[in-house]
Amino acid sequence: MKVKKNYTKTEILDSIRCGFEFEFYSNTADVIKTAREISKRIKKRVVVPMSLSALGQEKPLVHSPVKPTADIFKLEPDYSGGKKMCELITGPMKYAEARNILIKVFEWIQSNGYTNERCSIHVNISLDSNVIPTRFTIDKMNIPKFILSFDEDKIFEKFPSRKDSVYARSIKSIRPNKVLFYDPSLEEFSRATLTLPADEKYYGVNFLKAEKGYLEYRYLGGADYEKKSKIILDLIDYFALHLHDVLNFEYFTDNEKDKFRKMMDLARKSYEGFVKYESFAKKYPKIAVTVDLNDDPQVLTSMWGNIREKLYDVIITGGMNKGQFNYDTEIAKFQLKDTELKNCRLSEMEFINCKLEGVLDRSWFWGCELKHVRITDSFVMKDNKIESSKVSECELHTGNVLNDCYIENKKLIINCEVNDGVIRNGEIGKLAKISKDTLIVEAPPAETGNGGGIVFYDPKQDEKNKKNV
Repeated sequence: MKVKKNYTKTEILDSIRCGFEFEFYSNTADVIKTAREISKRIKKRVVVPMSLSALGQEKPLVHSPVKPTADIFKLEPDYSGGKKMCELITGPMKYAEARNILIKVFEWIQSNGYTNERCSIHVNISLDSNVIPTRFTIDKMNIPKFILSFDEDKIFEKFPSRKDSVYARSIKSIRPNKVLFYDPSLEEFSRATLTLPADEKYYGVNFLKAEKGYLEYRYLGGADYEKKSKIILDLIDYFALHLHDVLNFEYFTDNEKDKFRKMMDLARKSYEGFVKYESFAKKYPKIAVTVDLNDDPQVLTSMWGNIREKLYDVIITGGMNKGQFNYDTEIAKFQLKDTELKNCRLSEMEFINCKLEGVLDRSWFWGCELKHVRITDSFVMKDNKIESSKVSECELHTGNVLNDCYIENKKLIINCEVNDGVIRNGEIGKLAKISKDTLIVEAPPAETGNGGGIVFYDPKQDEKNKKNV
């Protein structure tokens, strides 16, 4: 089929396929009852995947392998938002049907549930090339073109609370890979020259899904999102039309080139403060830099090439403007003390007496306050307080307090104090203090031998008539 120059808005929208992931809280704690009610409202089958042990015990599964279709959706607990959160996942549908489903689901939530700041709605969009062909497929699209032409302000104007979400980080970031690296042009773009927000799923647009032929838009959500159906439907139209334009990419506009130049200019100005230690000390007088706690300028100058890239990440991605940065040469570890970072993304750091928000991996924590963080493969040592966060595969020692967190420790023991929230998995140690309000989920992988497997509740069948899948 030949690609036309100009398709109408109606033609483009008719070509898209759209699916949703709705996060919400149901007024009933019974996930099967919730599925049955939603199924009646939207006139679709809504199954509840459940693990079936060898003893015949059933428990709702989380992140089950059951794949929804346009006719069969699935409902699962989503403990990342607390013990009462549910997630309704649809398959891809034609545009008109998807709009209708969204409206009906929103109506059900308004009558039978609620949403808060921990809830979101993810929109998955693809284009059917059999309806309208494009010059490029989604897996081959030009990501810089997408980023430079995409209007995030249009979204954040309607959903301001999502602007600093660690689960929907801004995609407006293009910069050279290394400090002091030359400025590459758009035309010579490659992953070797530019760093793009495409290395993990927790951005406003999850580009990792492109290889599967669709994009996941994660911007939308927050308290009462179900009351914004018109706003969300209008934004879905924008997502689809913008994606169609990107897939027919021919050149960068003057406006996009200007945006790119401004990004490179900003990066260059940032780099200027990191060329030499003397330049840094003048630009950031409230940040104390030491090596082995030594602030001798001669020592710092000689070690500057070893520490400036890490220091750059802390300041540019974490917004550090005061505090202490130290490099311990004996243990080859970067350390931060007495600073406050928001919406940061850092790894392999030791934090001491810090206030932190953001994404933190493979790090150590002493006496810190962490809120709205995603922390993975780390060591929570002593006197830390973590609130409303997701904690995965971390050593949780005694002397730490976790409030309203989602804990997923498949291999490590939990020995800290846990109040409310959810322990998805993890061995409870003898020194742990777990409140009565904390939900402990015992959900091992579904067994396949001796009669075990996966079953699901299907509203089209009698509740007792479950089918193996």
